[in-house]
Amino acid sequence: MAGAMNGKDDRWYRNPMVWMVIFFPAVAVVAGLTTVYIAASTSDGLVEDDYYKQGLQINRVIDRDRRAGELGLLAQVRVDAGSGEVQVRLSSERPLPDNAELALRLMHRTIPGRDQETTLSRSAQDPLTFAGYLRPPIGEGRWTLQLQAGQDWRLKQSFITGADQPLIEIELSPR
Repeated sequence: MAGAMNGKDDRWYRNPMVWMVIFFPAVAVVAGLTTVYIAASTSDGLVEDDYYKQGLQINRVIDRDRRAGELGLLAQVRVDAGSGEVQVRLSSERPLPDNAELALRLMHRTIPGRDQETTLSRSAQDPLTFAGYLRPPIGEGRWTLQLQAGQDWRLKQSFITGADQPLIEIELSPR
C-alpha cells in the first residue's frame, strides 16, 4: 500500500531479481527430470549382466586364440560395404581342421545394435575360401571383426571404416 502511494509498483512478480532466483533452480529441476527419463528409457548396452560367467570363460577364449597361433593361421577378409558380400581366404603353416563353415562376427565398438553375425560356407572350388553375406550397408566407425571355427580357433582384428569406403580389406592374424 505504501508503494502505491509513492508511485512505485512493489508487486513481487515485477521484480527481475525474483525471476532470476526462480529461473536457475527451475532449470536444474527440468534438467534432472530429463536425465532421469533418459536413464530409465534407454538400455545400458555396454554393461553385461553375466560378467562373472564371462570372466570364467576367458580361458577358453585364450585357448582358441593360442590355437590359431599354433596353426600359423592367416585370413584375408574382403567385405563389399555396399552389397554385404564377404569373402575369406585362409592360409596356414599346418593342416587345418576340416570345417565346412566359419562364423564371422562384425562388432561395432560402441553401438551393439549395429553388430552382425553370419555363417560363411566353404567354396566348392577352393577348400580354403569361404563366402557369405552381411546386412548392408556397413557404416563408418570403429569395428572389430572376429572369425572362428567352432570352439577350435579364433582370429580377431579391429579396424576403422570411412564414410565412402566401398571395399573393406582386412588381414587377420593371431595376436
